[in-house]
Amino acid sequence: MLEGAIAGLAGGGAYAALGLCLTLMFRLVRVVNFAQVAIGVIGVYTMALTVDHGWPYGLAALAGLVTATVVAAALGWVMGRWFGEAGADQRSAISIAFLVSLLAASYLAYGTDPRRIPGKFGGSLFTVNGITITQAAAVCTVGSIAVAAGAWLFLDKTVLGLRLRALSERPTTAELHAIPSRWLGVGMWAVTGLLAAAVLLVVAPQQTSDQTSLSLMIIPAGAAALVGGFRSLGRTVAGGLGLGALQGALAHVSQLQQYRDTVPFVAILAILIWSQRREVWDAAR
Repeated sequence: MLEGAIAGLAGGGAYAALGLCLTLMFRLVRVVNFAQVAIGVIGVYTMALTVDHGWPYGLAALAGLVTATVVAAALGWVMGRWFGEAGADQRSAISIAFLVSLLAASYLAYGTDPRRIPGKFGGSLFTVNGITITQAAAVCTVGSIAVAAGAWLFLDKTVLGLRLRALSERPTTAELHAIPSRWLGVGMWAVTGLLAAAVLLVVAPQQTSDQTSLSLMIIPAGAAALVGGFRSLGRTVAGGLGLGALQGALAHVSQLQQYRDTVPFVAILAILIWSQRREVWDAAR
């Protein structure tokens, strides 16, 4: 189970990094972006398609990252242009339409058959006491922690981070101070789209490589963000890594391995029930 838990850190790191994207998007541009992973899928499949056409992996990966960034920026522009005054719930619902549109576009562009995703992080990094640490697990774990630390420093220590926080907390006041809200929002969409594609470039070769299965990683990513209350970067990372480790551990228990994919759903349900405990208890009293 310990070996399985450590192996699950590859997925856990991915959940954490994608959960950070969701948290940043909610904190700064008031949207739970259900299309976050689908944007990364577009980048990954672009990379796979260019590799099939003879491109070297490095150049193909760069093309995938650029494609995901452009797609994310375009969606951010649409959101800011036509739905800038909408509330968080409306903007989140619109992101579901983006998700469906991106899946439809990916099936039209890349076909419906699962595709082999080339990767560079499939091997083992080192072995300790018979437990193998994979490259993907190390990259995802360290990367998610680095992203959380970088985001915290950026938001707390830079002028641009202060403007983004002002935009999210006091949008009208920020606009009166000539902060370019629409373009900052587009920038946030672009950065998180780039990050989502980078995460999937690492983990997609070890996952089921069809568009729908990869896009459904938004569920455990959402569970990780929910652990952090869509506010705390540190708790989001801890939640993502914990979910991945638990899934990996359950995969090595024959009686429980068939239930490993239910872990994110159980976590979401438990957190939602716990978050409503005060209202329920007050009503009971």
